Amino acid sequence: MSSDTLLLNADYKPLSLSPLSTLTWQESIKLIWLDKINVVEWHEDWEVHSPSHTMKVPSVIAVREYVQQDREGINFSRRNVFIRDHYTCQYCSQPFNSKELTLDHVIPRSKGGKSGWDNMVTACKKCNLNKGSRTDIKPTRTPIKPNFYNLMAQKNFTLSIKYKVWLDYLDWPEKYIKLVA
Repeated sequence: MSSDTLLLNADYKPLSLSPLSTLTWQESIKLIWLDKINVVEWHEDWEVHSPSHTMKVPSVIAVREYVQQDREGINFSRRNVFIRDHYTCQYCSQPFNSKELTLDHVIPRSKGGKSGWDNMVTACKKCNLNKGSRTDIKPTRTPIKPNFYNLMAQKNFTLSIKYKVWLDYLDWPEKYIKLVA
């Protein structure tokens, strides 16, 4: 983990938890110089030097203008669809490793289907090829957007953080947070 600065939204909550919104110390200092963020906390014992300046490194920063996000903070991604579907083909119900899986549009793009939680399922390569652009073959479970906490539980998600001060800004049960050096 090379990130040293926790990045918060204007409401002082992380922009994301998975992955945790963090920046390198270099990126955070650049944002300070560009006057794009507010510093919330500084690393007490960490300074960086240039030929003409000495500056403390920020530990926690916040954007100045609120960044509108999905309320549940779940990114639609290939990996998250696989997790939602338990790495199981939604047509033959067999489990596979991620290299053997694809994403399938339940309603094919050629018939107006969109990419998103409610139209994408995990499929093995064989089933995806057999289905093609047909609409008469249905997945075993109707695809839905998962609840954030259910998805994280399926990941056996533990939030790893480097600095204890970050705990003050994380709305996450402490039993699922691991302090790493």
